[in-house]
Amino acid sequence: MITYHAIGYHGLFVALGALVLMTLLPNGSRAHRLLSRALLGALIITAALVGLSY
Repeated sequence: MITYHAIGYHGLFVALGALVLMTLLPNGSRAHRLLSRALLGALIITAALVGLSY
């Protein structure tokens, strides 16, 4: 069974991978900006899901 708690922790693992990818991309590239915005949104959603799980 997948819970909000599990979704939150899996989201954090994906966020770590995104951070590694962001370090490999050049700073001014479109992919870097898109990934950073997506990562920020994912972290906000992950925080909300983990908060709802308690």
